[in-house]
Amino acid sequence: MGWVQAQPHDMFGYAEGYRTAAVVLFESAVERGMSPDHLVFPLTFLWRYHVELALKDIIATGRQLAGEPWGVPPHHGLLDLWNDAKRHVLLCGDPAAPELVNVEANLREFEKIDPGADGFRYPLNRARTNRSLPNAPEHVNLGALHEAMEALANFLSGVRSELGGRLEYDMERQMERAHDHE
Repeated sequence: MGWVQAQPHDMFGYAEGYRTAAVVLFESAVERGMSPDHLVFPLTFLWRYHVELALKDIIATGRQLAGEPWGVPPHHGLLDLWNDAKRHVLLCGDPAAPELVNVEANLREFEKIDPGADGFRYPLNRARTNRSLPNAPEHVNLGALHEAMEALANFLSGVRSELGGRLEYDMERQMERAHDHE
């Protein structure tokens, strides 16, 4: 296997791995003419985890740009992560962009359905006393879900790219300054 272990602070491979897995799983089911209904749990889990990691990547990169130490929140709540990430996201474009409303709406829907971040992995909640997804809709259009998640992932990818480019630029400038002072 020709994989490269990520650097300790590099979340790109992890986030993109879950995204790619979601895309491949969905497209494979469609190409084979399979009903992707039985794939709702793994497919939704892959998308949700991609979004969580992408938000954590935005937070970590944004913190570095702000001169703060690298770090990610230990929790899994998408709305809490979004609220942490938003200050960094707003540096990348129009704070009144309609995409921000769409992003937050998608995150709210995920949070409503799977607040503990484990509902798409297990049939029971952590206490094993109730169904894990009591607020899930009765029917899920996986094509619509996949399309919405692709749009969300593209938005987050753009933010991650912008922040990563800024961080790289800042690091190059610091190296140049250090070299000039030698």
